[in-house]
Amino acid sequence: MFERSFYDLHLRENNIPGLLIGSVHAEDVDTEQNAKLTYWLLPVSSYISINSETGNLYAIRSVDYEDIKDFQVMVRGVDKGSPPLSSETMVRVLIRDENDNAPFVLCPLQNSTSPSKELVPRGAETGYLVTKVVATDSDSGQNSWLSYQLLKATDPSLFAVGTQNGEVKTMRPVNIRDSFKHTLIVAVRDNGHPPQSASVTLRILLVGGFPVPYMKIMDNPKSEVPQDGHHAVTI
Repeated sequence: MFERSFYDLHLRENNIPGLLIGSVHAEDVDTEQNAKLTYWLLPVSSYISINSETGNLYAIRSVDYEDIKDFQVMVRGVDKGSPPLSSETMVRVLIRDENDNAPFVLCPLQNSTSPSKELVPRGAETGYLVTKVVATDSDSGQNSWLSYQLLKATDPSLFAVGTQNGEVKTMRPVNIRDSFKHTLIVAVRDNGHPPQSASVTLRILLVGGFPVPYMKIMDNPKSEVPQDGHHAVTI
């Protein structure tokens, strides 16, 4: 009879093969040969193995939390009596996440051949939303919590980045003395130990007025009915 009907064991991802995860133990009230037990996995697992004499469980290979969060196997203990008697217990192995993934910036897209540019009107007031840095992290829990920080700016007094939301806003009104071109470097850090980070470069242009392609503002369409009876729309 096993000491427990269910075992919860923990295995940290990126483990080394052969690592001892834990053990199971059963007792037989019989004596001598009848009390000797052999342990088996049901079914055979590709993740762990068991020492048939001691009940120790070992990792066969390294696991990745992003691929598998947990798995279960059944262990059978069989005595050496005649006929042999057996009992089973269930083992669940929970994979623990490590901070092995750096944040990934989704927006703005980083294209070295054609870097994106944000346009800001010269009349922008304090708090004008320029853009928003959006990032994700493949880890879980606190390892995936992200924060944003402005590392470098052409003019540190003009723009700020929201620590929690990644929003890039003006800190003061834009004036005519401000440079036409601005470059910001924003860092994204996760909350793992040690933390991992990524960075994104933003290029900002201060313009007197948005050109037509960027405005994309149309008047209300006017319907006209020509002599052929078909409707036409004039923009």
